[in-house]
Amino acid sequence: TITYSTGKDSTPATQKLVEAFEKKYPNIKVKVQELPNSTDDQHNSYVTALSAGDSSIDVLAMDIIWTPEFAAANWLLPLDDKFTKEMRDKFLPGPVEAVTYNGHVWAVPRFTDAGVLYYRKDIIDTPPKTWDELIQMAKENVGKGGTKYGIVFQGNQYEGLVCDALELIGSNGGSVLEGDKVTIDTPQAVAGLQYLIDLVKIAPPGVTTYQEEDARNVFQQGEAIFMRNWPYAWSLVNGDDSPVKGKVGIAPIPRGKDGEVGTPVLGGWNLGINKYSKHPEEAWKFIEFVTSEEGQKVTALEGGNLPTIKSLYQDKEVLAKNPYWADFYDVFITAKPRPVSPFYPQMSDSMQINFHKALTGEITAQQAIQNIAKDLNDIIKNEGKK
Repeated sequence: TITYSTGKDSTPATQKLVEAFEKKYPNIKVKVQELPNSTDDQHNSYVTALSAGDSSIDVLAMDIIWTPEFAAANWLLPLDDKFTKEMRDKFLPGPVEAVTYNGHVWAVPRFTDAGVLYYRKDIIDTPPKTWDELIQMAKENVGKGGTKYGIVFQGNQYEGLVCDALELIGSNGGSVLEGDKVTIDTPQAVAGLQYLIDLVKIAPPGVTTYQEEDARNVFQQGEAIFMRNWPYAWSLVNGDDSPVKGKVGIAPIPRGKDGEVGTPVLGGWNLGINKYSKHPEEAWKFIEFVTSEEGQKVTALEGGNLPTIKSLYQDKEVLAKNPYWADFYDVFITAKPRPVSPFYPQMSDSMQINFHKALTGEITAQQAIQNIAKDLNDIIKNEGKK
């Protein structure tokens, strides 16, 4: 018996995967251990168990941003000889980059997620290619089709704001970290953050308190022309009870004037093996099955999760169930992970605070970027000594 630890699944996908796996490997039984709903609570329960050397979990489902942290803490088995280059080449590049730390591969990407731009296709014919175009279109068209605002996004002080801000910084040619070198203190990054501050002016007054669902609700009520959100919102804004059903298009994140391409921020989940597991070989068979084309197809059809294997975006059954996924492929191919660092949680705290202060006008974009650069350098210097 192996134990698979994962967040609560409200769809039948996990159950179907386990059944299919046990049929294929009748001598291995899988026990599913459900974690709390909030990702912060999930993270804390892993840290408590793994720092005590707990061997009761074999396979861990991890948020994309935890993998380097767990690898650096020595809680994961390296998978270089199992998740081979030949296998990795079948996957989207962003998710593979996110499981690679310090020259080794520590997990296999199970499903992916990336920021997308939603727009009202009954108002806008062609979606904007640049942020300047978006702001212009929003100003010219607000009021049409019952709209009150140009855009909604995630402006609350939490991880979602970091994702939104990093998309604007990245799509304007900026970056945060390259290896262990802090690279955020550039004019491109400042100008990228300034775009986000400018979006506040065409957004609802409460946008600096919004998370994903707040943004979706305003957009779904027909009050905004554009929305930055994740793919999950698509089936909801097109639900039978949605006032904007049939009026919504999706497009890649626009680019800034100093950028070459819009860079959506990558989300998603990975599967890894607990270093203390007593059944590493069986655990690998389970991961290999769940992340294979066959396994990811089950997750795509039953759980609505976007695959990390490129070929499934051309799969007839998958596209019959989710025709709009063909459009998402172009978004995911340019998606970039957040800084791949074991100290990401501390870095995110600094970014959340400073990005939010810039949005609410307490500090300028320049000050926010300088504060973050200083904090990140301190974090790398101090944490590296521990």
